[in-house]
Amino acid sequence: MKKLEKRKCDHGWGVFSKEAVKVGDEILKFIGPFVDITELPKPYTAENDYYLQIAEDLFMGPSGGIDDYVNHCCEPNSGIKFGLDGVRLIAIAPIAAGCQITFDYSTTMHNFDYEMKCACGSSKCRRRVKNFIELPEEIRTKYINLGIVPDYILNALDR
Repeated sequence: MKKLEKRKCDHGWGVFSKEAVKVGDEILKFIGPFVDITELPKPYTAENDYYLQIAEDLFMGPSGGIDDYVNHCCEPNSGIKFGLDGVRLIAIAPIAAGCQITFDYSTTMHNFDYEMKCACGSSKCRRRVKNFIELPEEIRTKYINLGIVPDYILNALDR
């Protein structure tokens, strides 16, 4: 695990690395409670979006820790990996000390009736965060090749 800090940023709070991170390094582990899709806040809004989809109808809720504050970016420097050892955030690009840690929320979203406005500031900003299937083909392929798309989405694409 890397040395991280929660800091104020353009989008409220964010997670920043206190040290350089190499591609493939584990940044953090998500540790929140499991929450069924029927138990999500209603209405589900950007203000209460502290839930990470981890299966077709299952989410990981807020932990109260730093993992709750990893922001979205359409040009992320990290991605989610699911394994027997849990849900981990892995660097997919080099990250310099002091930089914000981000991942593309769309990489875990499947059949989820929610989308949010994006203002990540990237030159590749898509303006909306939506389900994985709604990403442009070249972005979906990139994420699949990086190994940051969970099985519940990959299995649905094969159907």
